[in-house]
Amino acid sequence: MEIQLSQIVFQIINFSIVFGALSYLLYKPILKIFSERSKRIEEGQKAAEAAILEREKIGQLKQKSQNAIEKERAKILAEATKLATAQKKEIIAEARVGAEEEVAQIKQQWKDEQARQVADMQQSIVDLVIETTAKVSGEMLSDKKHHKLIADEIQSLSKAL
Repeated sequence: MEIQLSQIVFQIINFSIVFGALSYLLYKPILKIFSERSKRIEEGQKAAEAAILEREKIGQLKQKSQNAIEKERAKILAEATKLATAQKKEIIAEARVGAEEEVAQIKQQWKDEQARQVADMQQSIVDLVIETTAKVSGEMLSDKKHHKLIADEIQSLSKAL
């Protein structure tokens, strides 16, 4: 076997043509696909980082909002407690006034009832005195004498009590 220079040259030319064709038809498109893929990966990473930053911002806003809501809730609760305390005092004051009025009314009713019972007892005493006087003296006294006698007796009983 002899090495022929023409075959080596022919093989080199064939190899160069196949290499040129393959690099032009396959290698450049593959490099282009890889570069596009790497750009998409970078864009995806940037988008992921942006999403992470956005999520952190949203978390911070959420926390601030939560803190503001807590402060507002505490403020509203304090105001409601203050209002409830004021209303409680007002209701207690109204209840006291109502109770005092009711006690005064009951006292007045009691005094009226006591006065009515005293008047009934006085009338009973007058009737008894008239009957007793009529039985003891055997005669009926005039109205003026009856009233004078009764008034004197009531005064003496009042002094005795």
